[in-house]
Amino acid sequence: MIAVALEMTGVLALAWFTGGHDSPFGIYLLSPLLIAAGLLPLYFSISLLLGSSGIYLFFYNISPVHTGISFVEALSDFTSLFLAMVLAVIVMQMVNRAKRQRDEANARTNDTMEHIKSLYHIVENSSQHDFMNIGQVITDYVVKLTKLDKALFWFAKKSGEPAPQSRQTGWLHEEERFLFSELDKHEQEWRLQREPLFKSLPGIGDFLLMPVRMSTRFVGMIGVKLEASEGLEGRRWYIQQLMFLSELSAIILERHELGVIENRLIITNEQNRIADEMHDSVSQSLFGIVYATHSLKQTWRKMSDTELEEQIELIHDSATKVAKELRITIYSLSSKKSGGPTWLGMVRSHLKSLSRLNDVEIELKITGDDFSLPYPYHKALFRIISEATGNAIRHGAASRVDVELSLKPKWIRLSIIDDGVGFNTERLWAESEEHSGGLGMKNMQYLAQSLGGDFQLSSSENAGTRILITIPVGVAELKNA
Repeated sequence: MIAVALEMTGVLALAWFTGGHDSPFGIYLLSPLLIAAGLLPLYFSISLLLGSSGIYLFFYNISPVHTGISFVEALSDFTSLFLAMVLAVIVMQMVNRAKRQRDEANARTNDTMEHIKSLYHIVENSSQHDFMNIGQVITDYVVKLTKLDKALFWFAKKSGEPAPQSRQTGWLHEEERFLFSELDKHEQEWRLQREPLFKSLPGIGDFLLMPVRMSTRFVGMIGVKLEASEGLEGRRWYIQQLMFLSELSAIILERHELGVIENRLIITNEQNRIADEMHDSVSQSLFGIVYATHSLKQTWRKMSDTELEEQIELIHDSATKVAKELRITIYSLSSKKSGGPTWLGMVRSHLKSLSRLNDVEIELKITGDDFSLPYPYHKALFRIISEATGNAIRHGAASRVDVELSLKPKWIRLSIIDDGVGFNTERLWAESEEHSGGLGMKNMQYLAQSLGGDFQLSSSENAGTRILITIPVGVAELKNA
């Protein structure tokens, strides 16, 4: 502002010494005005316009230096230049406003897409029994996208089944029960709703609510608590965000339920296949052994030693054959023994590919065996390893990442250490509370805690990052039983 004001003063001075309103430098008054209108606040541009115009008129047209010129003549001579100056300010302000709106829209769109991609990636890779946390993840993202302080995901009751626990972000624990009890009172109204609606709940405030519907049933409502000062344009933006998140939530939840059904069908088909295979081979052979043993028990006293030895040898050969068939069946069912892709093999392959594509050294050390580890642990651990190593490369600019996984019958221990730029952890969690950062870390924390585990993060600027996760095996199953 000082530089532009000095430039305007210099142009006015040049005009003073070169003929006043007849000065060829008068047109140069447009230069600082264009700069002010394009880059500086509107009030400064208007002040500069009016101030320079007043000075120009007074000093160069009606001051004693320019005697003989009436005010009307001075004003007439200055009108064209003044109109050009006004037009320049208006045009540049319009261009500047359009540019700001475009930049804000682009930034908001990019921010939204980053959050949505991250949200979909998180939920897509979350463990099956982590379904209860999906509502919490979504409410956290509603707050991050809308920049509001409070959001909720209210789940409706399912026929014959308990509803998932409703989740919220921003309310105190003692406020949460009152909030959802008020929403429960309007359940029939919510079930009939198909468009976003504004609702005022007594004692709580004004809300924007959006129904979440799968193709087969009504799921619940996503909502945000509105600020009193929020304008119409802001509310339109919130509606767009909630509509998008509602559709995405419905897709995610429907895919989850279909995945559960598919897994049940796969298990049922596999059980039937194993039963048929066992019946056709092992069961028949065992029946023959049992029958032969029973017959031998009845007749062995009447048999000669040679006949008895031959019968026992026959039973022995049959038992050996059954054992061989059973071993073949077990090997065919076990990916580890049949040479098929194992979970640990997929982890190694993923990290190897990540290392090669990003030219980063990734060292993986594994102790123990994952053979008896339940599937939800496989899925959650893979998601955590993928998220942590990806963050180390993308955000930490690490050149080396050490992943150590210890698998014991009762405990799982995972540590991921990188030599990247690091960060201030207090600032990260503070930003997360303010709804602007810490997404990946919070998602890993969700996954670890959903399995009954503990998540620890330590980092400092220019000193790398360390993530330590410990998970007790079996706790999650007991909790969800």
